[in-house]
Amino acid sequence: MFNGHYQFLTPEEIELVIQKLEYAIAEHTRWLNDLYRSRICGLPVAEIYLKKTAHHLCRFGQWYNNTSSPILRGYEDFILIDRLHRAMHDSARILAIKTKQGEDITVKEYDTFVKKEGDLSTGLLKLRNEMRDNLFAFDSLTGLLNRQSFFTILIQEHARVVRTGRPCCISMVDIDHFKNVNDTYGHLAGDKVLQETTQCLIRHRRPYDSICRYGGEEFLICLPGTVPDTARNILERLRTRISSMLIVLDGNRGINITVSFGIVEMEPDISITDIISRADESMYAAKNSGRNRICIWEGIGGKE
Repeated sequence: MFNGHYQFLTPEEIELVIQKLEYAIAEHTRWLNDLYRSRICGLPVAEIYLKKTAHHLCRFGQWYNNTSSPILRGYEDFILIDRLHRAMHDSARILAIKTKQGEDITVKEYDTFVKKEGDLSTGLLKLRNEMRDNLFAFDSLTGLLNRQSFFTILIQEHARVVRTGRPCCISMVDIDHFKNVNDTYGHLAGDKVLQETTQCLIRHRRPYDSICRYGGEEFLICLPGTVPDTARNILERLRTRISSMLIVLDGNRGINITVSFGIVEMEPDISITDIISRADESMYAAKNSGRNRICIWEGIGGKE
């Protein structure tokens, strides 16, 4: 199931993480087989198995501790994997030392190692599958979350509003005169406009705000901890940035665009579907009153 916590990773970053998790699964399977081979066949134990820092020296450990992003290492799921990874290597080291010294391994030591290796393998597989689910939750053109995935975030935020009373607003965003861009410059130019608008929204949002491509030239933004006036101040910054942005098309042609915003505050007794409808209504109110502006929902028609 989609996990909204990974919304700040790009599809490319998620693909890399999946690749590293799959490497880790294969590598630690080989690690286990090599240890068994050394024990059963009387072969020398590789020195890496004997080191206290083995969890840093395997390929997964090197990537996780030295190369992966700090954002990734801050996720609870990856913190857990790091603990399981270290525990498996610590247990393997005990068996490796005894194997090298020709000592007997107790049933308890063996069972502990098998359990820790199983916990790590299960954790890696579960996390790999979860990251795959996240990968397919993105819009392929913009790299933003798609509508279906974003609904999970809205459910979580709405539940928080109900539980704690902490405010939250959402905003429907629409690129003004987008059809004219497609008709005048072509659909590749339209794609460029969508991508540049996306990047501007991402660069200038707050770190904890979420954005999805709702469909066509529409975006939906979730702004936790905001009442409408606060949300308007945040979105005004985005509106200004977008309207001053020059988008360079093929042939060095440059165009400017504007966007219209509709804001609505989540209410505990209003469904998410109805909340989105209100955001949509207020966005159209912004368009009907001249475009390139922000409108707060206060019944049909909204309030600028």
